[in-house]
Amino acid sequence: MRYSEKGNFLRVIRWDGPSHVCSPPPVRSVSYDGAWPADCRPSPDAKQWRDLWGVTWTDLDGEVFPTGPAVGSIDELERLRPPDPHDPARMAKLHQALAAIDRDACFVSVNHPYFLYEKGFNLLGAEEFLVSFVADPPAAHRLLDTIVDFELGIAAEYVKLRPDHVNLSDDYGMQDRLAVSPAMWREFFKPRLRRVIDFYRGALGPETVVSLHSCGHVMPILEDLIEIGVNILNPVQSTANDLREMRRITSRRLVLCGGIDGQRVLPLGTPEDVRREVLAKMDLLWESGGYLPMAEKLLAVPDANRRAMEQAIRDWGREHVEGC
Repeated sequence: MRYSEKGNFLRVIRWDGPSHVCSPPPVRSVSYDGAWPADCRPSPDAKQWRDLWGVTWTDLDGEVFPTGPAVGSIDELERLRPPDPHDPARMAKLHQALAAIDRDACFVSVNHPYFLYEKGFNLLGAEEFLVSFVADPPAAHRLLDTIVDFELGIAAEYVKLRPDHVNLSDDYGMQDRLAVSPAMWREFFKPRLRRVIDFYRGALGPETVVSLHSCGHVMPILEDLIEIGVNILNPVQSTANDLREMRRITSRRLVLCGGIDGQRVLPLGTPEDVRREVLAKMDLLWESGGYLPMAEKLLAVPDANRRAMEQAIRDWGREHVEGC
């Protein structure tokens, strides 16, 4: 029996015998107005602008980067003016977007980009933000409380839309370690992640799917993510994590999404290299369905390699899942 795409996605999440590989997942994402830097760009030609929080963003050859903090130091937090998450303008465009989504066929996902670590990084600048954890922990906690209060306000507006899926995006990892120590992550970030996840589960029900996007090395906090209720982790960078050990730790407890090498193989390899990479990752990570095969990233990936990836996923699925 072949399940519907939505039903099959749920079986992947629940490790409950999906009938086919879920690629791409039947998820349609929506975000509040101002969630992304480009939302505040005054015109397509603008090279520099400020976002809702007052962070300066700069377009450098088509890539957008935060180049000016909203406040100059942790000592100036009283100058920070958080936006109003309940402003009707925040959600005005979402109703039109939702009207175009077939909710019987697709999961509706709501986004929280630049969630805690990244937003703090943007608001204060990298050095000032990271130093604050040691130099002035109470102020660092106040800043993160300001951020999470905003995110909880956004969540309160999102739950009115009755989403199926919540995506929290915060890059905690570097190439070979967390950006902060595991102890600091558990002190400053874990409780606030838990607050938001608990809010959604309380408002929408325990079956609400929660995913976390975090690039980089996240091995030290896998058990923590499982503990606080994350269902899906992406993009599980293969060059930054031991994916075999990651699969062992997360087996039947956390769905892995991504893992197809987007740093070396996809942008630089041949279509045959890509095929070998996909088949190896499917063999390693599928384990009865707790895997959503995707590229870690698709920046600078040739079309031929993208097509080779998609074909290899289909071929593996026909042989190992649909043919069983």
